[in-house]
Amino acid sequence: MSGRISQLPFFPNHLPRNLVHSLAFCLAFVATSSAASLALADIRVVNAQGEHRMGDRDTREDAIRLATEVAKRNALEQVATYLESVTVVHDMDVTRDEIRTYTAGLVVVLNQQVATTLDGDVVVVRVDLLAQMDTDEVAKAITALRENEDARVQLASLKKENEQLQEELNAVNQTLGHAATPEQVQQAAQKRKEILNRVQSNAMVSQAWTNWVLVSPIGVPQGLLNSASGLYPANPHVAIAQQFIANRQPLGARQPQMPKYEIVPPPGSSGVPRTLNEMIHRAPTRPPQSSHPRGGDRR
Repeated sequence: MSGRISQLPFFPNHLPRNLVHSLAFCLAFVATSSAASLALADIRVVNAQGEHRMGDRDTREDAIRLATEVAKRNALEQVATYLESVTVVHDMDVTRDEIRTYTAGLVVVLNQQVATTLDGDVVVVRVDLLAQMDTDEVAKAITALRENEDARVQLASLKKENEQLQEELNAVNQTLGHAATPEQVQQAAQKRKEILNRVQSNAMVSQAWTNWVLVSPIGVPQGLLNSASGLYPANPHVAIAQQFIANRQPLGARQPQMPKYEIVPPPGSSGVPRTLNEMIHRAPTRPPQSSHPRGGDRR
């Protein structure tokens, strides 16, 4: 065996040896840097479920909305639990309540599936959410949101109100189940729709605040606020957001810090990634297929 160094197969033979070594070093450096970047990126995938067991007065649309809200809360709880253990977040001395307040607008939904099954003679609607987040980006976002007093106060207010609305939702579900007359059924059903609209409207206002601080420090996320107003026209938080956001730039405005990783939507999805705050169920265009048709008011 000769002592001649083997020629790298992808370099032309006429190149000087020192240039070949330089090119090889550069390629190795690029590969190492890319691997290091991937290693530093901590993208967490969350799979959360929510279900609603339908009563005789429930519609399928309301059941899906209720199950979706449960799935969103479960996803956020998983995120908060995980972030508490991540060094980059733990060292910030942030409470779990703060984590829940700030991160709903940063968790990106990759996919949402709805399934309907029978448990005895009860129809169960289940929603499965697949979501993900970048912990490094979340840590930067928490820092930015904590430093912006306007956004911090409003996000905390919206979260507190939605917790109160959840208690009202639980109460009205019981009222609907025990309603004795058609009038009582109609009133309770309408009240529940209103509460769900308020919850989702508040979530979209929260997303507008998040986007304002992290993505668009100049300009108003008007589309989100319009959607929030459409869901619940009497929402006072919309007017507050418009008043604060319209002519202000957040203090210490930063470069965009929303998640930078690209998402490849699964087949059949809308192609537009949404956050937990932006999820709104639309009524199905056709009735669900089932091998166990049932009568009554369910649909």
